Amino acid sequence: MRKQMHLDRRVVYSFLFLMLATNAAVFFAAGKHILAGENDFPVFYSNAQMVREGQAARLYDFDAENRFVRRVSDVRRAPNNHLPYELLVFIPLTYLRFGAAHLLWSLASLGMLVGVGGLMRSAVSTGLSFRETLLTTLAFFPVWYCLLQGQDSILLVFLFALSFWLWKRGRDDAAGFALAMGLFRPQLVLPFVLAAFLAGKWKFVRGFVPGALFVLVVSMWVVGVHGMGEYARILLSQGSLGSASALSQQWQVRVGLMPTLRGLLSIVLPASAPANIRNFLLLCGTSLGLLWAAKALGGAKEGAAFDMAFASAVGAVAVVSFHSLPHDFSLIILPLLIAGGALASADRVADCGNPYTCVTVGFLLFFTGLYLVLIYAEKVGLLVLPTVVLLWLISDWENSRLPARLARHRRVGPLSIPTS
Repeated sequence: MRKQMHLDRRVVYSFLFLMLATNAAVFFAAGKHILAGENDFPVFYSNAQMVREGQAARLYDFDAENRFVRRVSDVRRAPNNHLPYELLVFIPLTYLRFGAAHLLWSLASLGMLVGVGGLMRSAVSTGLSFRETLLTTLAFFPVWYCLLQGQDSILLVFLFALSFWLWKRGRDDAAGFALAMGLFRPQLVLPFVLAAFLAGKWKFVRGFVPGALFVLVVSMWVVGVHGMGEYARILLSQGSLGSASALSQQWQVRVGLMPTLRGLLSIVLPASAPANIRNFLLLCGTSLGLLWAAKALGGAKEGAAFDMAFASAVGAVAVVSFHSLPHDFSLIILPLLIAGGALASADRVADCGNPYTCVTVGFLLFFTGLYLVLIYAEKVGLLVLPTVVLLWLISDWENSRLPARLARHRRVGPLSIPTS
């Protein structure tokens, strides 16, 4: 007979509240550096100023861009590698002083996180209450790192959540169109769409195509044909050490800060490892990840099974993305919310496989101290390991038909974990 160990929900909530408080403390401790323009927000702010002042055609001119950046920051910046349509979102902020604009963008990002909580609470077939969803989201350090950096990754998380919400309501075309609005980060959106294509999600892809054409046309309207050519050059040089030598001197890509397979390989492989070996392993890992995502999406139809499939696909895409940084890891909150909903709705944590593995993975992915250490040491690629375990757990839940056994009501008692 197996004994039961009870994991009181109050312990989980206390841990999440502690992580939330720690995240907020880190954010406010960096306030002086944020106001001094020592994060990424000056790039968005100055680029939007260029568009507003009729200098959009020179958006990818390193010297021209930095003349605008110097208005708010002393830190020289590399050219923006986002499609220029996104800058239309930031143009209204340029009518405010830099500090006020940053504050407003932070508040807007927090509002989008609230929106993510609402969408996920509504879309997930089995899950947490809105308050639990919001608490879980705010306890996740990467979203605070995004706020600290003044980045736009939270907007992408919101678009993924919106796409998921629409998809669950049978509006596949609209879901694809909504995700196309996130093409300012193509390294995360395009692999997901490729997985959906391989899975035969034709309506979703059919909606994505006009959305992609729309953002390309708007981008061309913003910067012109020549500007789009310069944008393509920026993207090609970003992942290459040999091309655009002037740019490579100005833009040091810090692979150690990438919570991806690429970042992990930079840690585990010796510096002497041939580039061909690195590229081969990266290509194999990326292909396997996308095939895994496609298999998950292709085998799920609706309900909790589709939730699990979407979680697997999003997590796999985040892991194999070629160029992602800690703030992009915010996307993992979506699989975590879906997995957390499964745990909250299962009759017992034991129904979700090895309970100790579940608790350990959750602790590692929510422990703020781990992120701070890995970012400082530039070993962020190690986050791939608990993420892969999370994806394995989700896949195991799919195969064990856990979605069919999940309770339709939210449990309020302690979670039961067998100890022997």
